[in-house]
Amino acid sequence: MQGLLDIHLNPDFWGVREHCLEKLRPTQMERLDSLIRKYPTLVSGAFFLRSTSRNGNTFSYPDDEAGDKEVIAWSRISGDHEILCAVNLAEEKYACVYVTVDEAMHPIDSSMKCLFASDLSPAELNIEVRNGKAIRLTIPPQALVIYC
Repeated sequence: MQGLLDIHLNPDFWGVREHCLEKLRPTQMERLDSLIRKYPTLVSGAFFLRSTSRNGNTFSYPDDEAGDKEVIAWSRISGDHEILCAVNLAEEKYACVYVTVDEAMHPIDSSMKCLFASDLSPAELNIEVRNGKAIRLTIPPQALVIYC
């Protein structure tokens, strides 16, 4: 699990470790460790911070002045395989956000499947044409979701 964030989110500017990863139960940590072994792209793939939008029209990055600081999303890409990770740092509110994904890798009407969720999340999400291509995530408070 160590490598999931260390390379590109060190130091932990947005509080991902403190607000989400450190709150995972031991069984969730085991599932996440197993997932990282099964999908090495999670730690070795090229890193891309992803823009998000609450309304599906105006997208921004968390480091933008007006960017959403509660949802941090990033992709790891290897070859033609993208794995999208996102965390909701809010302590009490669910986050409903659109997250940009790689436009060339995802045909219209395709979907991404949930590989991991630290709380209840949809099993599959449809790709939409927004800011290139995007998916609409619903992320529980202080939760991590991973889709591919």
